[in-house]
Amino acid sequence: MASGIEDICFEDALDDGPPSKRRGVLSKACEACQIKKSKCDSPGLRPGYGKAVEQRLSSLEENIEKINQTLEEVLGQVRGAKAVPQQNAAETIVDENTQQWQETQQMLELAPYASASPTTQPPRSISGGVPKSGLPPDAIMEQLVDLFFDKIYSWAPIFYRPYFTANMQSAERQVLLHGIVVVAFRHWKHADPPRDVRESYIKSSREKILLETIDTCSLISTQALSLLAIDAIGQGPAPRTWKVMAMLHAAAQELGLAKSHSLTDVEVDTPLVRNEDPDDDLDLSIVEAEEKRRLFWLIYRQDQFSSVSRGQPGTINVNDIHLPYPAAEEEWGLPVTPKWFEAMPQLRPTMMQPSSNILWQYYIDVMVFLDRTNQLLVKPVNLSLPAHCQEWQSNFRRLDTALSSWFENLPREVRDPPALFDPVWVMLHATFHLNNIRMYTVAAFPSTSSPYMKPSSSGRGRCRQSVRNVASLASSIQPHELEQLGPMFAFVVWVASRSLVILWTSGYETAYATMPTDLEPMLRTLRQMAVYWPCAQRYVDIIQLILDTKNDPGGPTGLEIFNDTKRTAYGLQNKLGQLAGNRASPAFVNSFDFLDIPLLDTGEFSVGRNGNFGLGTVDEWL
Repeated sequence: MASGIEDICFEDALDDGPPSKRRGVLSKACEACQIKKSKCDSPGLRPGYGKAVEQRLSSLEENIEKINQTLEEVLGQVRGAKAVPQQNAAETIVDENTQQWQETQQMLELAPYASASPTTQPPRSISGGVPKSGLPPDAIMEQLVDLFFDKIYSWAPIFYRPYFTANMQSAERQVLLHGIVVVAFRHWKHADPPRDVRESYIKSSREKILLETIDTCSLISTQALSLLAIDAIGQGPAPRTWKVMAMLHAAAQELGLAKSHSLTDVEVDTPLVRNEDPDDDLDLSIVEAEEKRRLFWLIYRQDQFSSVSRGQPGTINVNDIHLPYPAAEEEWGLPVTPKWFEAMPQLRPTMMQPSSNILWQYYIDVMVFLDRTNQLLVKPVNLSLPAHCQEWQSNFRRLDTALSSWFENLPREVRDPPALFDPVWVMLHATFHLNNIRMYTVAAFPSTSSPYMKPSSSGRGRCRQSVRNVASLASSIQPHELEQLGPMFAFVVWVASRSLVILWTSGYETAYATMPTDLEPMLRTLRQMAVYWPCAQRYVDIIQLILDTKNDPGGPTGLEIFNDTKRTAYGLQNKLGQLAGNRASPAFVNSFDFLDIPLLDTGEFSVGRNGNFGLGTVDEWL
């Protein structure tokens, strides 16, 4: 027989819910009739069911209350962090949020029926705080995305903005937001969040990108890694930069970024073993295919500049590239016929249809010349054999002629300055001058130990003119425009400044006591860029150290080390670090890797204040 409370529960069950639900909790017979296996005239709820429901409801209410208390504690900590920022506040909040959310998840496992409540769903972000992903709040994140497209995108256009902003909150693309944090926070000009919190965000995002890309190789993870490479190059060449670039090159190879396949391609040479599928590109949308191509061209430029800065040949073979040039901005997402890259830049007709991507085509071509120049300069030469020296000089003249002819045949819209500031135009011309400076410096100051490789007087003059062109280019750029130029431009200005100091101290300039007029504008440019790219300040510190010690009573020790270009980066770090002493900040003492520039590494030099690089003997072979 059913008890009184069971009768009440039975009546409540009849009033609420569909019949299918009522049948699930009703008993067809009381306990006594079930034992006797006889027909029962008083069926009802199963014995003890009402008490079990009360217990479950009480447990559910307790768990919901605990969840609410946890969320209130998190909000209180976030508000406190905003009011009184502390050291490493971002990391602390991220860790605490993660721990508290894990505790919340454990409580939910104890109350399976609580999953129906909306309060148990994990919030995507906490208003005014830090999500469990470690990213800044949504409002700040949106501003960082805007900063990226305003300051970085012009020279690293790897995303299609409408597609990026529409999908930026998806879980698989969060690693890209960490990349945005790393490269865009340097342009943040608001007081909130404070500097130490911003640095904590950047550090956390760097680590998350590395952790993500270590175990994953996809287009998205490689895009994030390329943003991390921008940050590393901005710090200056160092082991961390080289390792990031090594990971980036490996990912590019794994994804086959250097090659683009189409239905019309006919594969002549078929490898017997390969990982990539030639049909992979056919599954990509037009936007994704263009993002893939643009990602490779960014990696190629990063590879060239990082290779030049450390005196090593590039890791990407230009002959293995089978890819179109980047599409014009107005054509992104449209089915257009692309123009394919050529490993040997040809002299294009001067009558070309104006296009927003024409600068990118020529910029990529001048990067190919930079690659060829670097290969020539880092190739070992036996200076004791006249045949080797003559062969090297012939290759030098051939490359010099090709580069000069290419530049002279540029269309007018590429050669002449644009009406509005264009970062790609600036980098195209800066890279061309970088090629000339590196080549002509080697021609002007070869090793004095070889009678077959004598200095070229015209090489000094051409080097000086190229330095003057870089100084003029840097002076024409307004401070707010420098924000749209990356660390690669700072590297060009650094190379020009160092070559000018070598020319000046070797006696090419009229007076040793008077600093060349072109040097200060370039140093000013580097100081302005140092606000965003730390490598620029290190370049300034190195040159300023030389300027301050050139007249020391003990002799220009710093100048001799500066001009002794046979030294590697770590050799310069050890020597100049000891020389600088307390003059340099800790970051300066440990940051000389960027001096490993191979533009003069042609042998053992005998460097002196009054006779640098054997200026007494010249030969016009250029």
